[in-house]
Amino acid sequence: MRLCLFIGHHKVGSTTLQDFLWRNAARLLEAGILYPAVESEGLARLARQIQTGEEPDPVPMNAREAHNALAFRMLHEAVAYPIPPWHPNLPGVAQMGQTIASQIRSFAPRTVILCAEVFANFGALAPGLIGDLSGFFEGAEVSLHCTLRRPDQYLASWHGQRLRFGARLEPLRKGGLAPYLGTIHADYRLMLEPWIEGFPRARLSLRNYAEVLAAGGSVADFLSEARLDLPPAVATRLLPERRSNESLHPALLEFARAGALRLPPPAAAQLTGALLTPLPRLNLPPKDEIELFGRANRRRLLDAFRGSDGWLRARRGRPFFPALAAMAEPLPRPEPEVARALRPALAAALAEGGHPAALARFVETLEIAA
Repeated sequence: MRLCLFIGHHKVGSTTLQDFLWRNAARLLEAGILYPAVESEGLARLARQIQTGEEPDPVPMNAREAHNALAFRMLHEAVAYPIPPWHPNLPGVAQMGQTIASQIRSFAPRTVILCAEVFANFGALAPGLIGDLSGFFEGAEVSLHCTLRRPDQYLASWHGQRLRFGARLEPLRKGGLAPYLGTIHADYRLMLEPWIEGFPRARLSLRNYAEVLAAGGSVADFLSEARLDLPPAVATRLLPERRSNESLHPALLEFARAGALRLPPPAAAQLTGALLTPLPRLNLPPKDEIELFGRANRRRLLDAFRGSDGWLRARRGRPFFPALAAMAEPLPRPEPEVARALRPALAAALAEGGHPAALARFVETLEIAA
């Protein structure tokens, strides 16, 4: 039996990949490929897929992102890491392991896929969990799949993801960068090396996110790198991927950040939700023109990443991020200037879009510091 382990990183298309794998779980089983459930709700939904071929929306997070649920539960039992509320009522790790083992015995798959960006946290927080996970699949032929994004681009997206979920953060141009330094979010060796050591005989598929995009995105790239060899009768019937886990536009991050700090939580959530929806006649500047870090913090990030860069270069035999030096150069439009220029139009768009008047007033009167 083969085991394909997608271990992250965050913000590299993992949610789109999980959604694709889960919605096609029954079809993949026809080809001997198991994307296993880990608890009762997922098992029930898998049975429905097998019976009817359908996966009605909304898809429960415990089913679609079952292996994130497994990873969160393992971290919780090991180091009391909090389980987020979108993964409710999870069984214990031992029961999850038995659930996976039961599916392997019943379906006798030739390949098992586990896909969880939350696995990226194991090496730094509880590296022993990597060995625990390998114990679920003794004797399997393993491939490790990891996608890494240039650190400045990754952190811009990850910081925005945290703001989307209501975190109270400083901007990256000020003190918001420092908490990431020395963590898996800026030290890629810390994230990846324990997995390589934990699976020393595994085939490693280590991908630059730019390569993933050039290959057609996270789904197309994973299907190729995992070497699943889908028969045409299955491949032609797979449901297409759909984009998932949309990010906040970088021009809107300052408004979400200020809302989380200054508004009551329900109102802050309303504002973030509004910022994620199409707003009438709101023209946003190109994402790749907005500078979130500033020159000094860009230099700090580049200096902090040099150790990981050297390690990745040694593993690949050539630069992993060929344009890494560009990290030090700011993009042309500083975030505060973009936010100030956008503020009147955003307030008007919120009002026109039928959102609460208090949100429009908040945006219209917001003071945006440099």
